[in-house]
Amino acid sequence: MIKKKDNSIRSVKGEASEWDEGIFIVLILMIILIPLVFYPHCMPVFAPIKDLSFQILALLALILWILKIINLSRLTWQKINLDIPVLLFLIWGCLSLIWSINIYKSILALPLFLSGPVIFYVVSQSLQEQNSIHKLLLIIIIVGTIMGAYGILQYLGIDFEFWKGNIGRNQVFGLFGNVNYFAEYIILPLAIAIGLFLAREKVFSRTFLLFSILIMGMALLLTFTRSAYLGIAISIPIMLFLFIKNTPNKLNKKYYKKILINLLVLIIIAVAIIYIPHPLNQGNTTLGKLRNRITLESVTSGGSILRRIATWKFTWLMIEDYFLWGSGLGTYNYHTLKYQGEFFSQGQNRDIYPHGHSAQAHNEYLQIWSEWGIIGLLMFLGIIFFYYRNILIKLKKMEEKEQVIIIGLAGAIAAVLIDAFFGFPLQLAASLSLFWIFLGLTVAQVNIIDAHFREKLTYPKANNQPSAVINNEQKSQGSMGLLRGRKIFLSFLVICLMVVCISFLIRPFVSRVYLYYGNYQLSRNNDQEAIKNYEKGMKWNPWLGEIYYNLGGLLSSRGFINPSLEYFHKAEKFMDHPYLPQNIASLYLKRGEHEKAIPYLERAIKYQKDKKSMLPLQIELGNSYLILKDYKNAERCFLEAIKSFPDHAEAYYGLAGVYMSQNKKEQAIEALNKVIELAPQSKIAAYAATYLKKLK
Repeated sequence: MIKKKDNSIRSVKGEASEWDEGIFIVLILMIILIPLVFYPHCMPVFAPIKDLSFQILALLALILWILKIINLSRLTWQKINLDIPVLLFLIWGCLSLIWSINIYKSILALPLFLSGPVIFYVVSQSLQEQNSIHKLLLIIIIVGTIMGAYGILQYLGIDFEFWKGNIGRNQVFGLFGNVNYFAEYIILPLAIAIGLFLAREKVFSRTFLLFSILIMGMALLLTFTRSAYLGIAISIPIMLFLFIKNTPNKLNKKYYKKILINLLVLIIIAVAIIYIPHPLNQGNTTLGKLRNRITLESVTSGGSILRRIATWKFTWLMIEDYFLWGSGLGTYNYHTLKYQGEFFSQGQNRDIYPHGHSAQAHNEYLQIWSEWGIIGLLMFLGIIFFYYRNILIKLKKMEEKEQVIIIGLAGAIAAVLIDAFFGFPLQLAASLSLFWIFLGLTVAQVNIIDAHFREKLTYPKANNQPSAVINNEQKSQGSMGLLRGRKIFLSFLVICLMVVCISFLIRPFVSRVYLYYGNYQLSRNNDQEAIKNYEKGMKWNPWLGEIYYNLGGLLSSRGFINPSLEYFHKAEKFMDHPYLPQNIASLYLKRGEHEKAIPYLERAIKYQKDKKSMLPLQIELGNSYLILKDYKNAERCFLEAIKSFPDHAEAYYGLAGVYMSQNKKEQAIEALNKVIELAPQSKIAAYAATYLKKLK
């Protein structure tokens, strides 16, 4: 009888391991494919296919996990201190759809958001073998090394021909399309490699780790991405601190302290090489570029940091309006132009800070706050707090060889969290997936160590434990048949659900492919082909605002006012664009509907990049108010134009019209004389002279 019990238990474990192997394969595919996969015929070029790959693979891992539970008729859940924080974070993100300012944006952002916590739970609950964790870490480092080598080749000018025309950056960008995106990915495998290399206990060959560190470190250096530098620079002492604090062996403490001292010496030497003038760090050399990127002036007052400061400041305006609940998942990009315009309208901000369109806040914490409110931010910070709290508690009870992987993973997580103050690694599929995988691997590693400890204590009593599976074997054949039928039915439903979900995930990507081909045909003046592609794109994703915007622009340029206005208004429902208000206002003005044009002109003025581009819109707005006999606002518009451009005759001419309409003769005469003085040979000067005669 005991033998039968052993066989039953062994059989269940065997079935569970088969499902876990399937999940393990999906995780390997995720680690390999997301950084490597690309599809150049899509808008934008790189991100959509990576996002889609992450979402589909996360869904597949979840489905395998659910099928495992169905077929084993049990849920073997290992309770961890991150269960509730991650679950609350997940629920709050979903609930934010209820009060979202744009439900379409939130629904489209939902799959990528859900993929992270799903992968965390799958990894933490499915990986039960130390060898599996070692294999995943090895693959992560190998893929990171390959990407690092490719980045170095790019810096040397060796790259694929088909990238030309798709991107306009002559820098190291890997297969990510952006140098910062590449840097935010590479710090994760680099940090874990450094952590394992620093450890006294060997996990992988030190020669292999050193080679990987040199390749990835050189690639990171060539990105000239300061936030990534800072992330790695802070993560290394954090890992050394954890090693020193938690090793009971005095010799090992000396070993890590020695490394720390050597690291400080290395930093001093590196700073000297970079900053002390010599032929190798001058001009356009690699060291020269690096020196220019990390000077005090470039860090505190360079265009890049000033742009970020402006972004952080108008993000705070969003936070003030949505302090508690946030504006909803994925909505930051929808109203960023509105708040940017409001910020640049204040004081001299337009003259101080560079203009641009920020699709992200360049600070994950501020963006989480703006989209999910202070409650959502505290939930995210709670995950981080409980993560490191659990690590600090567990490390004290472990042997040094058991600490190595956990400390390496904790260092990599720290690198991402530091980088997140200046970038947005948690919105990019490659870095986002590794972030949640590393959280899950940390928990899985702790669970494996705890399980081994429990086995040592309970091993003699193992054969006397009751088993739910044994009871199932004692059931009648009829009951077993019914149970088997239920399993098949539930499995079929789950697979059908997976197919439906995948079809929904694919639709936005296919729509962006049609957007790409529509833009391509439009650039070749093939209007009909462009329209066909846009229409196909709308069928796949009717919420893609860029398609409506492009169709509106195409029809407007061909003189079709009414249909173009209709498409612009549809675009307005799903997106915002720097030129969208201006285009809508222009069409209303062509139709003579000044009252409808005015609110769009007001917005368009705030969206402009400088005062020069604001001027014609201010004149147009003033004239519209004048036509509607709103003299107060008309005067305001012309005076604002004059304040920025005191020598602009047309603004004075409009101001004269305001005063004449109100019978303010003295002010009108003064304004008309100014028109003649500034532009004596112009048509408006001739008109001004005629009006002066009448007034006098």
